[in-house]
Amino acid sequence: MTSTSFCHLCGQPISGRGKLLHHSRWPPERALRVCSNCYRTKPRCQVCKMPMAFPASKGVCATCAEYVQVCLACGQVPGRKQYQVDDVGPYCENCMRQRLPCDVCSAPLSDERWLLSDGRISCAHCHSTAIYTPNEAIALYDGMKIVADRLLGINLNIPTGLALVDQNQLADIIHQQSYAETLDPRQTLGIYVRKGMRRGIYVQNGLPRLVLLQVAAHEYGHAWQGENCPFLHNLMVCEGFAEWVAYKIIGYYHFNRQQKRMKKRTDIYGKGLLWALKVEAAQGISGVLSECRTVCKS
Repeated sequence: MTSTSFCHLCGQPISGRGKLLHHSRWPPERALRVCSNCYRTKPRCQVCKMPMAFPASKGVCATCAEYVQVCLACGQVPGRKQYQVDDVGPYCENCMRQRLPCDVCSAPLSDERWLLSDGRISCAHCHSTAIYTPNEAIALYDGMKIVADRLLGINLNIPTGLALVDQNQLADIIHQQSYAETLDPRQTLGIYVRKGMRRGIYVQNGLPRLVLLQVAAHEYGHAWQGENCPFLHNLMVCEGFAEWVAYKIIGYYHFNRQQKRMKKRTDIYGKGLLWALKVEAAQGISGVLSECRTVCKS
């Protein structure tokens, strides 16, 4: 290099030996010219290790930032171990271990978070599609009922509305049910309640659109059972049918990744769903409805 060359990082003339650096993603004619001082002292990109004029907020140069994924919680490039929560990520190991989890999806919280009225904390990803108002929830619920009728042939004779409640209100509703000991209020996102001729579905507010749709559809399945199979006590069939309704509904809305996650569950919900899908494969949708009625009478 000649003495008339200037450093691309500090802008000062380069005297003596400098460095000519090339990023693997740059065209052949493009290069970074730096003086020996900048080469020694400037911060380095975590990925390509090239010097940068200023520290980057994510530790990555502008070129690498275009294609390298960073941890969604801290913004840094993850190490060898990367994590996903419900197919969302990546998250680095430190954030998975040290950061508080989102109360909705359990992913590590970033500095961008939302405090809900009942004390729950929601991450930016959940908040981006969260349903907070009754009008939004009811519109989604009404559309879901139309899909359930057209797709599965299930509808309700007794009006059953949907209400948004916070976590504390939902816990109070759960405690009033005879089967309250079987439910964990901290893990329960929705519930179908039947009291005399009154029916209702209660779902936590602040849930992402997909989650609210899935929970509402599951509880709608229980509402159908309440009218058509009131003495159904087989837990796997009971929960499996409700999961099947939710599975079919979210599939209609093209939430296929969530469908795959539902099938991977190994608890009573996952096993019940696989049972319902097996019946559907052999006997069709009407066969699943008929099987619920048959088990109810046996």
